[in-house]
Amino acid sequence: MKFPESIEVRDVTLRDGLQNESIFFETDEKLKGLDQLIAAGYKRIEVTSFVHPKWVPALRDADELAEHLPLHPDVEYDALVPNRRGLDRFLNTSIHNAVFFLSASTLHNQANLNKSTDDSLDDIRALIIEAKNKGRKTIGGIATAFVCPYAGVVPYTEVEKVAERLVTSGIDELGLGDTIGKATPRVVYEYCSRLREKYPNLALSLHLHDTYGYGLANILAGLQAGIQSIDVAQAGLGGCPYAPGSPGNIKASSVASFLEQQNIQTGLDLARVIELDKAFYELTNRSSAVAK
Repeated sequence: MKFPESIEVRDVTLRDGLQNESIFFETDEKLKGLDQLIAAGYKRIEVTSFVHPKWVPALRDADELAEHLPLHPDVEYDALVPNRRGLDRFLNTSIHNAVFFLSASTLHNQANLNKSTDDSLDDIRALIIEAKNKGRKTIGGIATAFVCPYAGVVPYTEVEKVAERLVTSGIDELGLGDTIGKATPRVVYEYCSRLREKYPNLALSLHLHDTYGYGLANILAGLQAGIQSIDVAQAGLGGCPYAPGSPGNIKASSVASFLEQQNIQTGLDLARVIELDKAFYELTNRSSAVAK
């Protein structure tokens, strides 16, 4: 086995982690959480989505949050950009990286975005080009890259087809999402290694869920295949509302500990990450109790 000396760990708590919460977390609370994430050593943080507030009320403060993000020379912020209006809002901020999201499975894409995967690719291409022309880094996120809740196992050929369209559009990074946590290490290794071979100079990342306890094994498979970044959420928060059975994201402290025990550098302070996991768990559970 080959192990990298280091790996980037990206936190997605403020966007993916909080998007399904029934209670709205005020901007000041999110900014306090962001300060804690930065203090724990995170250098890449997904902070929000420029989606219409009607669809994701928990992120209705995206513009206000973006306006008050603390500036750190070694910290990059990511934000989800769902459409043209979202891109206009994104470009009005100083957020570094735009994440463009679609599904390899057209059934899931239809449920999530109300259009086919091919139609989403057509729309995204123009947005990627404009974002890059404005000097922003672009990430193409492929949901249901391994298994779809509606269609089952997604063939590699479907994932490669989406990846090829995204790469020709100019993305800087490609992310594969195990949206419902049903991917196995063998499939993760196969898909990631084949994409790494096809695009050796493209940054490759994984976004995992841990439904069946395969999360850490899938990370190991991804490391063997040459991924460079892993998404995590504090307290294992998050999940996709258009993917039945989708749990939260893989828990940050579990990943940080797993990597540290193998001497893979992350730049994270494990003790602080463990405390953050506890803090976000308590915060969201208190809020759930209030909502009831």
